[in-house]
Amino acid sequence: MLACDVDEAPRAVDDLDEVGARELEANGFRLNGTRFNGFRLNGFRLNGFRLDGDENSGNYVDLESFTLGQGGPVTHAWLAGSELRAKNGSGTVFGGAQLVGAVLSFGLVDNGDNVYRNRRLRIANVTRLAPGSEVWLYDLEVKDAVGVWQPLCDGPNGPTQAILVGAVWDPTTGSRVAAVSDAVTAACRDAAIGKCVEWGYHPWKLADYHQTCTRLVRADYCGDGIPHTTDNVMIHVVDEIGVQVPEPDASYAVEAEWDPNGATCLNAEHTRLPAPDIACVLPSCGEAFDSGGLIQTGVPAP
Repeated sequence: MLACDVDEAPRAVDDLDEVGARELEANGFRLNGTRFNGFRLNGFRLNGFRLDGDENSGNYVDLESFTLGQGGPVTHAWLAGSELRAKNGSGTVFGGAQLVGAVLSFGLVDNGDNVYRNRRLRIANVTRLAPGSEVWLYDLEVKDAVGVWQPLCDGPNGPTQAILVGAVWDPTTGSRVAAVSDAVTAACRDAAIGKCVEWGYHPWKLADYHQTCTRLVRADYCGDGIPHTTDNVMIHVVDEIGVQVPEPDASYAVEAEWDPNGATCLNAEHTRLPAPDIACVLPSCGEAFDSGGLIQTGVPAP
């Protein structure tokens, strides 16, 4: 729900270090999904401040402490892109794999019953997405006061890592919430927020493209948070800024074009599911990107 401090200047789109490092999933096509994110700890604020849910929702997360694996408390923490950095009382800054073993302790109310629960989040491992990548992957484990450590990101395909993103999203509408300092989402790699980072739409540099991508991954045509697909459907993804480019031998039919609010046009004969029941009226797509969309999707040609 909020943007974190970033101490690195944004780089130009053509300086992305993920281009060439990403793996195509199958001949220019990528796997979509229905999950927006994992649901065990959807967002939090660094530096000891409460992150409230919607008004009167009875949901909030409060970071109580952040302790380094080497011992000693963190006095200030921030994100530099997707890398978590933390400063101790002596002014030493830790980042990357130096944060393995660190534990964040939370208090939260997460189901509207006003019962205060304790959760601990442990950084079990830290790696880069690829050599030289600016995307960091965090193996995160979570436990309550009496439980055992479990993977934070434990989805349909088993445990996976998280990417830390300096923003928070409304889990109902799928909309990025207006910036509030120090907000962080632990974005699971097998769900929309994390997938879109891996695809090269880094929200710390390409926020609108990333938000657009979260819509298209889930076939959220109307931008109302409702998906119109099933997991593991193959889609072709292309944009005009060179993050995703068409494969020369990829055969596909244009499904839709997208902006941060949903689809800007839709070809009803080429949707991922036949005759989806959608709540909005959208024009058919014409020439590529004439609709004003930022990203185009396609489905395998029949």
